[in-house]
Amino acid sequence: MTMLGRRVGVLFQLPLQSRLLRTNPTPAPHHQLPIRTFSCQPRRDYATPGRPRKAVGEPSRPVKRAVKRTSSAATSAADSPAKQKTDARKKTAAKKKPAKAPKKVLTEEQKAVKAARADKLKTTELKKAALAPPPVGSGASSAYIEFTKARAHRLKERKAADESRDHKQLLAEHAREVASEWKNATPAEVEHYNHLAHTHREAKQAEYKRWVESHSVEEIRIANLARATLRRKSQLERGHRTKWPAIQDERHVKRPMTAYFHFLTNRQASGDFRNIAIIERTKLIAQEWKALSEEEKSKYKALQETEMKRYHDEYQTVYGHPPPQQQQQQQTAAAAATA
Repeated sequence: MTMLGRRVGVLFQLPLQSRLLRTNPTPAPHHQLPIRTFSCQPRRDYATPGRPRKAVGEPSRPVKRAVKRTSSAATSAADSPAKQKTDARKKTAAKKKPAKAPKKVLTEEQKAVKAARADKLKTTELKKAALAPPPVGSGASSAYIEFTKARAHRLKERKAADESRDHKQLLAEHAREVASEWKNATPAEVEHYNHLAHTHREAKQAEYKRWVESHSVEEIRIANLARATLRRKSQLERGHRTKWPAIQDERHVKRPMTAYFHFLTNRQASGDFRNIAIIERTKLIAQEWKALSEEEKSKYKALQETEMKRYHDEYQTVYGHPPPQQQQQQQTAAAAATA
């Protein structure tokens, strides 16, 4: 076969016997098939750009193609034992789950210490929320206190005159002397110290009111809740003065009166229970309440509903949110509706 692009005739050469038969016209037996010569011309079924005529007869030029080769160094580094070992470690570390730390079991002493710390922290937070209002005048004994203050310099003078004497003994003598003078004070002197006490009490009350109004109503409400908790924690005996009295705020919303309390107030104002002890009086009024019919109680229940409406409206206006009981009811209703 010659060069590509030229028509080429291919002659299949027959065996010698066949060529002899073609030269000898002797008829072939019927079992012998005629032998023919075929001419085959190759043909391209796809388009291939041909070479220009001037290049015909010239040898084809080799085409150089860029072959991407993998760096032997990179291959060796990827397949190195150190790399395989590192990958194995990573897979092992990824498979391992972090072990849970065993729960520490506390002793009874440690539990007590932990509870004491938590209680101390809670008490500190309560004291911070309770605020610190300025002190207010004591009231009935304020005149005597002013009388005592006016003579406090005598105790200092006695102490300076004789430093060897015991302070408690000097204080006791001074207290007895002042008490005796107060008993023998003239009406004019008592009136003078009453006036001083009244003036100082008004000044303290004005200072107290300014302090209260410098805080929001909500802050005072939270402070009173904290103070109530501190009073319960202190467990004072009856008759002892508490360190955490409620802060008096004229802006607070008065709680609603129940139907029974309306009945109780009405019966006490009637005058039927004069000269009767409070405990016995309360028992009698409770018995009367139980004996009332539902129709008779309806008047007081209507007053209770009016009080509740007033309380809810004022609470929302003053504090900016509904009362805690109403909030709980709303949350319960919302949870039930969601469920």
